Amino acid sequence: MGSPRVWLAAAWSLFQLYTAYAGLFDLLIQLPVHVAFAVALGFLTDPLPDSATQAAAPGARRARRGLDGLCALLAGACVAYYLWYHQRLVTRMAMVDDLPPSDVAVGVLFVLLLLEASRRHIGLALPALALAFVAYAFVGPWLPGFLSHGGETALMLVDAQMFTTGGVFGIPTLVSATFIYLFVLFGGVMSHGGLLRFFTDAALAVAGHTRGGAGKVAVISSGLFGTVNGSAIANAVTTGAFTIPLMIRAGYRPSFAAGVEATASMGGQLIPPVMGAAAFIMAETLGVSYGTVALAAAIPGVLYFVSVGVMVHFEAARQGLPVLPRAKLPRLGSVLKRDFHLLVGPALLVWFLVEGRSPLFAGFWALVAALAASQVRRDTRIGLRRAAAVLVESAQSALPVALACATVGVVVGVVSATGLGLKLASGIVGLAQGSMLLTLLLTMVAALVLGTGLPTSATYIITSIMAAPALVELGVPKLVAHMFVFYFGILADLTPPTAISTYATSSIAGSDVWKTQWTAMALALSGFIIPFSFAYDPALLMLGASVPHIVLRTAAAALGIVMLGAALIGYLRGPTRLWERALLLAGAALLIFPGALGDLVGAASFVVVYASQRARLVRAPARG
Repeated sequence: MGSPRVWLAAAWSLFQLYTAYAGLFDLLIQLPVHVAFAVALGFLTDPLPDSATQAAAPGARRARRGLDGLCALLAGACVAYYLWYHQRLVTRMAMVDDLPPSDVAVGVLFVLLLLEASRRHIGLALPALALAFVAYAFVGPWLPGFLSHGGETALMLVDAQMFTTGGVFGIPTLVSATFIYLFVLFGGVMSHGGLLRFFTDAALAVAGHTRGGAGKVAVISSGLFGTVNGSAIANAVTTGAFTIPLMIRAGYRPSFAAGVEATASMGGQLIPPVMGAAAFIMAETLGVSYGTVALAAAIPGVLYFVSVGVMVHFEAARQGLPVLPRAKLPRLGSVLKRDFHLLVGPALLVWFLVEGRSPLFAGFWALVAALAASQVRRDTRIGLRRAAAVLVESAQSALPVALACATVGVVVGVVSATGLGLKLASGIVGLAQGSMLLTLLLTMVAALVLGTGLPTSATYIITSIMAAPALVELGVPKLVAHMFVFYFGILADLTPPTAISTYATSSIAGSDVWKTQWTAMALALSGFIIPFSFAYDPALLMLGASVPHIVLRTAAAALGIVMLGAALIGYLRGPTRLWERALLLAGAALLIFPGALGDLVGAASFVVVYASQRARLVRAPARG
């Protein structure tokens, strides 16, 4: 018999699978049930080993477990109230009919339980931000300037937040309760079915024997696994356990190895078909298909991984690291023969998304196909025991995302009710005085600051309603503006001091966390630049441009990130001199940012440095 936590986690996953197959309940059933599962599981799950809790007396620990169990039951009681009075709740006039005292009590209790569960599993920052916005809803009439608004009463706030689909049960929670959870389950099936082993062995077969092969294996395997996983920290822990020791044995510095894995794992959220949770929220917010978002993200995502791979290559060449012996590496043909059946699920997923099917439909049937395909071989077979593990582990993986989406709904509800988003957008445009570059920089800073301590999905949601409208006001297409803040919402997870994945990778590598974080920042620098490029010219997102223009812009950006990598590492064909690094940096900026003249000058800069290094290499043997 498992613990209540295990049974609750499995029940949550089964509920999500059932509604993915049979169809969603009314939203004021589906979403409260989803949030109640997350809150109850949050109280029954210890987020991290707590030294104070471990040191406490057995009696104190039992009392705390008893209190946690009571809170989990209260979450269940709250959702039972929604189910029992569902007919009344969906037929009443929101914000017009008075709330009975029982509604108010349940609404307040439910949101307090949600905030506490979020604090335990996400940290204090997001619940504190939600409470700050609640306070803003009340004190608005007394605030100066654009911050001022008419004010909200307590009853209006409870009504809007807890008994409509505009607050806690808004779009972020809807996406969590549908697409996100299902794709977490899909990633769990793929992981237990051996897809990670397939990606790692395939990467070894393709790149293991090349210069810097161990580092390239980390980039390729993490990128491939990220396409079906979408979680930076899960990716870093699972692939990093193999790739980081491999890189260190190959001669990479521990901090560099840890930085490579953290950077590549984070990039899994940028590359289709699954991407990160925020991509699903973006599609729902913009009212476009998920396939549209995934297609737009394809070229920038590939460029990001090319950039990381290039720097890995140059670092290996600079250090003169030996290549991995080809005889000890797996053969691609053998790997494909052994595990080709595991690609059925991802292939079906891509096919359905390209066909225009909903992510819910595509994810469910891809999951079924992956489960069926796993039965082909004994070592990949998912039996009842593994299936149960997938259900439980998926619930645990989805828990922080579900809590974050529900909690950030408080912020979204207040911003919508007070009109703060439009006011802030006007403020940013006014501060930038109509300058596109300054507006982009202010939006980037806002996303990075907000992302300090917040999950990626929460950062994207907040910046999309408070910063992206400023870009739209300057004429940037909506999808481009949202993709811009999406990128920086993800990159915020890689910036010190809250770069969570670097803590995991540095512990595996035994490296200094601070060095790892700054190394990861340098490796991911192209990710900070590419969004500016597609904001000025959406060709990289395949929007509003001809095929030749898309190809030329992609080629220019690719050459630019190669030059950027060479400048940062200090190596192209050989060690670079100071003037060569300066020229490479200048040329990279010209190529990454659009403009025909800039492209020509940037390409010429590359030719000059390349020719200089080639001539130096030719002269060196002659002098010897």
